[in-house]
Amino acid sequence: MFRPTARFFAATMLALAPAVARAGPEQLYQGTVGTARIVMTLSEDKGEVFGQYFYFSSRLDIDLSGSVRGQTLDLESRVTGDKLHLTRSGATLAGTLTTAKAKRLPVRLRPAGAPEGLPTDLPPKLSGYERWHLTGLSLTAQQAETVNGKTIRWYREPLSGIRLFRIESGYAAPALAAVNHALARNQWQDVSAWFACTGYEGGPGTDVAEAKRPWLGANHMSYVWNASWSCAGTAHPDFATAGHSFDMRTGRELKLDDLLHFGPAPVPAEESDGWYSYRSKRFAPGVVALLKRYHPDEMTKPAEGDEDGCDYSDPEVWDFPGWALSEKGLWLGAYFARVQRACDAPDWAILPWSALGLKPGERP
Repeated sequence: MFRPTARFFAATMLALAPAVARAGPEQLYQGTVGTARIVMTLSEDKGEVFGQYFYFSSRLDIDLSGSVRGQTLDLESRVTGDKLHLTRSGATLAGTLTTAKAKRLPVRLRPAGAPEGLPTDLPPKLSGYERWHLTGLSLTAQQAETVNGKTIRWYREPLSGIRLFRIESGYAAPALAAVNHALARNQWQDVSAWFACTGYEGGPGTDVAEAKRPWLGANHMSYVWNASWSCAGTAHPDFATAGHSFDMRTGRELKLDDLLHFGPAPVPAEESDGWYSYRSKRFAPGVVALLKRYHPDEMTKPAEGDEDGCDYSDPEVWDFPGWALSEKGLWLGAYFARVQRACDAPDWAILPWSALGLKPGERP
C-alpha cells in the first residue's frame, strides 16, 4: 500500500497541475488574451498538446488539452470551457480564444524569458512556469505576537491569502536567519500550490491552507500546516496535515528519523529501498509499541465488524506519519486509506520527550 512521506504532503497540491502537461519538453509563452496578460506552458506529444495558463489578475491555473496539426493548435479547458485556436508562426502563436459564452478574444503569444521581479527566498525546484506565477508578488507584514517569550511576526501574500510567520527574537542570530529563510521558502511553496489548484467553477480550489500558531521551545521550533482542497480534474476533495520542525541551535530542519528510530543499525538513506523496508518492518511496529505503552485505550483494536472504528494498532497507518514537536513531546499523525481518512492525525498520539532517547539538554 502506498504511504506518503512528509515530502509528499509538501508537494501534493503542486502535483495536482495536469500531469499530461509534462508529456514532452515544455514551451513557455507570455502574451495577451484581449488586453489581459497571460503566461502559458504547452507540451506536445504525438499530435496531442497539453498545458495550462494563467491570467496575471488571478494567477490561478487553467488547464488545456487538444491537438496539433501542422502549425495549428486547437485547445480546450475542461475547467472554463474556453477554446483556443492558435497558429504557429516561427516562435510565436496567434489566434483566438472563444469563451464558454461565445465571446471571442484575440490571442498573441511569444516565447517567455526568465521572469523578473521575483521574490527572494524562493524554493529552488520551482519550474519556469511556477516562477512566472510569483513574479511581482510580495508579502505584507502583519501583527507581531509573543510566544513563550519569543517574538514572531506574520506575513501574508495578498492574492492567495497565504500566511506564515517569521521569528524575530529568542534565538541566536545565525539560527534565526537560517530558519526564517526556510520559512520564506515554505510560504512561497504554499503560495505556488494555491495557484496550481483551480476549482471546478474556475475559482480557487483550496478551501483551507493555514499554519497553526507555532510551538517555540528552548532548543526546537515546530509548526503544523493544514490544507484541504478540491482541484478540478481530481476525483474527490482531499486534505493533509504536515509539520515542520527545526533545531533552533543550528537552524537545521529536522527529520523524523533524527528524533525517533528503532534498532541499533543506522537508519538507511531516506527514500531508498532499505529506508522503505525499515519504515514498514522496524519503525512502524516500534511506534505502535510505544503508543500502546503511553495510550493503551486509544490503541485498542476496534471490535470485529466495527466498520467505523479506527484501528491505530495497525502498523501500516504509522509507516510515514505526519509529525510535529510540542511542549509535551512528539506528535505523530497516522495516515489511513481514503475510506477511513476521518481517522487521520489523531490529537492524542503524542510520545513524551522521555521516550525519544535524547541526550540531556536536547529536550525543551
